[in-house]
Amino acid sequence: MKKPISIILLLSFFFLSTTGLFAQDFSAGDGSVILKTNQGNLIITPYTSNIIRLALSETDKVANTDAVCLKPQSIKYQKEEDSILLKVKTDSLSFTINKKTLAISFYDIKSQLITTSKGFFTDSIYSGFRFDLTCDEMIFGGGEGAIPINRRGYRLHLDNEPHWGYGWGEENLNFSVPHFISSENYSIFYDNGAVGYADIGKTDSTILEIASKSDVKNFFFIFNSNQNELQKSFAKLTGTQPMPPRWAMGNLMSRFGYQTEKEAREKLDSMLVAGYPVDAIILDLYWFGRGFDGWMMGDLDWYAPSWPTPQKMISDFQKKGVQTILITEPYILETSKNFAEANQKGFFATDSAGKTNIIKDFYFGRAGLIDLFKPEACNWYWQFYQKQIENGIAGWWGDLGEPEKFHDDLNFVAGKGPTVKNLYGHYWSKMLSDKYDQLYPGKRLFHLNRAGFAGSQRYSSYPWSGDVSRTWGGFKAQLPNLISMSLSNVPYAHSDLGGFCAEPKNEELYLRWLQFGVFNPIFRPHSEKVPSEPIYYSDSIQKLVKPFFELRYKLLPYNYTLAWRQEQFGEPLAAPLFMKANLPKSLWGMFDEYFWGDAFLVAPVLEAGQKEKMVYLPNGIWFDFFTGERFMGNGYVNRKIDLSTFPVFVKAGSFIPMVQPMVNTSAYDPSVVVVHFWYDHSIKQSNYTLYDDDGKTKDSFAKGKYELIKFAFNYNTDKMVFTIENTGGEYIGRPMERKIKMIIHNLPNGFQAEGLKIENGLSIVGIQLIKDTLKEISIKP
Repeated sequence: MKKPISIILLLSFFFLSTTGLFAQDFSAGDGSVILKTNQGNLIITPYTSNIIRLALSETDKVANTDAVCLKPQSIKYQKEEDSILLKVKTDSLSFTINKKTLAISFYDIKSQLITTSKGFFTDSIYSGFRFDLTCDEMIFGGGEGAIPINRRGYRLHLDNEPHWGYGWGEENLNFSVPHFISSENYSIFYDNGAVGYADIGKTDSTILEIASKSDVKNFFFIFNSNQNELQKSFAKLTGTQPMPPRWAMGNLMSRFGYQTEKEAREKLDSMLVAGYPVDAIILDLYWFGRGFDGWMMGDLDWYAPSWPTPQKMISDFQKKGVQTILITEPYILETSKNFAEANQKGFFATDSAGKTNIIKDFYFGRAGLIDLFKPEACNWYWQFYQKQIENGIAGWWGDLGEPEKFHDDLNFVAGKGPTVKNLYGHYWSKMLSDKYDQLYPGKRLFHLNRAGFAGSQRYSSYPWSGDVSRTWGGFKAQLPNLISMSLSNVPYAHSDLGGFCAEPKNEELYLRWLQFGVFNPIFRPHSEKVPSEPIYYSDSIQKLVKPFFELRYKLLPYNYTLAWRQEQFGEPLAAPLFMKANLPKSLWGMFDEYFWGDAFLVAPVLEAGQKEKMVYLPNGIWFDFFTGERFMGNGYVNRKIDLSTFPVFVKAGSFIPMVQPMVNTSAYDPSVVVVHFWYDHSIKQSNYTLYDDDGKTKDSFAKGKYELIKFAFNYNTDKMVFTIENTGGEYIGRPMERKIKMIIHNLPNGFQAEGLKIENGLSIVGIQLIKDTLKEISIKP
């Protein structure tokens, strides 16, 4: 991207007699331009040359939500105006404002029309704005939804909504993000946490209408030359996700729920004895209550009859390399031992009289909802977290944060319920992140949170897609969820692997869902009423499932590097094909396959008994990850399917680092790495950077406590050359020497190099890499 150029923007003060508008410099120093109108002040603020905020306000100031972390940059503009139009031009785009109608037209640098906003509107309930849609334009984003990724033709709720047992076709789920991406390489972010809607050509096929139940009228307009850069621009606006602890990328053992300490110990030991890797065990709401005969939600302390020695249990688990994660919810039952104190101190959402607004129809009992917008309430709530952190708890599961049971008459210190509802889960994540920064500044936070808003990723929120049905339709819904959340820059969205509820155990579905989970940001089987752990499935299914648990761990260095690339560059872990490949527009709506990083194309099996699947491979050469078969891209291939594998392809020229299977990440050995290189004669050069650190220190990269291992491949007429270099700073566990075993797939017969040998048809080179050295390998015919 171009670096911003700081200049002074001179705007003349002028009066527009035909409309009553005039413009003036904005004195706040952020480079804004104000058009005063009889509808209010139209405030135009360039944040970068390709990110512009436009807002209509009664004052001369506009407050962003916490979603936005970028500050306006000093950039170069040009301004022109006549009696009808005001035109502003940056290095990346230009836009004109009609002084009579306030319609705003956006143009690219070549003066080609991008799109036009119809301006702002207000009716008796909603305030918002409208944009024109062209006949073949596709619109993506909006957060979760069990519908196609192209949301054209839908009217989405901007409302974080829980739906128990949902399946394919559920339009609105737990995590809405009002960020909408056009196939014309622009996006619109409605920076508003109120309940609202996005009518994407449903009422009027030519109009995108976005509005909410608040009087805030603003949006960010972002334009880039391609979808990959567009994604990075939105990440720049709302922030990237900090690195997770390495253990969070392993197998997280979970169910509803382990009811006693004895049960948790026994089931964990059974998994480990059976040879399944486990990095964490997640405890549901039984840890503070009896269950259906006494939920005790809000007590937030161990229920001693069921959990007699929790500190020892946590310590015993840690000795096995297994972390403990606890669930919390923001509701305090009237019967809880903590209700009276929170009520007396005014820590709950209130009614119109300022008294605690008791939620009477809550599933678990009458309850108050903690006002997480109130700092004093957050401080009170935090004490329960800190106590358990000191006991050894490593991560958190925040449930019901939409909030799940919500009424419009709830009032918060930040505003009336409907005007701030979608920010509730976001502020919950923010509370934990802020407290960790204050009290545990070197510790990485892991917080599973079902709800949030744009920007929640900055606070280490790891959302899952809610209470999905244990059906093929529920499974199918997870692909558009994964892709759409990635497009919304919420990179760690995932699902309850195997399905959560509503239907009986289905072994084939369980297998296919867990295969998909290998190439997910978080690997967490979870369910109610039927087991989530593989040890309770048939021997035949276990023989098929276990290799995929192992594969998840083999890919740790690749997946961990994806996490680093998200933190540093705003790149998604999972991406739609159109973001990373030159795809015909007719295929942009495809959601049953996706990129996992740059190397993998993943196409899960979504139907029972499926024997084959047509998979689209973008232009280039691709290899079947499991069989090694070579394919020419730029079209569909028919992949035969059995239960032992599913369609996963590797792009020619890719480096894929792996490690050996392990009991969990406590046994992670960074000194031994197996790097697979997928050779093809069509690839003349390629590069890859592997990232590593201690797996636990926050901001390791910024602190210089990391290692980068750079792999490069070059081919000319007489030889192929691999160059490997490692650089970086010191961190605990950085090996002085790495043993790298490079496996070259598809190497032609007759090539040879020192140390090159053939094993099972694969060409293998052994390399010793001393710290901070450069190594070159030449392979000649």
